Amino acid sequence: MSYSNGNVGVCACGAMAAATCGRCGAPICDVHANELPATPTGISADAAGRYAVAVRATPGPTCTPCRAEVGQLALSQALSEPRAPLPSHWLDRAMALSGDSSRSELEKQEDARLPTTLTAGQVAEEFLRRIKNEPRERVPITASTLLRAPEYVEGWTVDCRRTEYISPGAGSARYRLPCLISVHGELLGPALEDGQQMSATWWVVPDADIELPRLVAGVANILMLSAFVGEKPPSG
Repeated sequence: MSYSNGNVGVCACGAMAAATCGRCGAPICDVHANELPATPTGISADAAGRYAVAVRATPGPTCTPCRAEVGQLALSQALSEPRAPLPSHWLDRAMALSGDSSRSELEKQEDARLPTTLTAGQVAEEFLRRIKNEPRERVPITASTLLRAPEYVEGWTVDCRRTEYISPGAGSARYRLPCLISVHGELLGPALEDGQQMSATWWVVPDADIELPRLVAGVANILMLSAFVGEKPPSG
């Protein structure tokens, strides 16, 4: 490895070299002596971190291909290490995978397997059994009239529906209709009116409109966050 104010050759990019690579001896310019290869995609957060550290930790000037080679060695080691064991219960497994940095997103999808007989109602039932905090949301289940105020149901909102709507004032952007797990274990949500807007009252959501993996991931996230949030009275 050497630095030089003189001519030590020509970099592969055609610029005058200012140093030589400490690994392969190739002449490199000032720019390419410090250029970092892109971190590979589709890997775990832990593997990506190890790769990034490895390519930055090479001593002295190093060409990009050599940095990438060092990173690949670190990446191969990270990928060959065993993954942390997962709980057997589907909800405990979802909670563990949410904070797992040793698995890629594809591995998490494969490991987040759910029982074939699991239903949305069973997910809501298990969630209510575990949640300790009071509900924070309430939604109208009847319309307001001149003689009668609307009735409300309390619960926890979770993103799990397939149907999308257009929000007023948001242009043509579409959003998924909301869903709420009520204190009674029902999954409630507004219907879609005129194919665009969501209704003012909330009804029982049909199972066909619920994506079960997203529902499980959603309740797992609520349960994990509830451990850090003290109990509060219902809002509104």
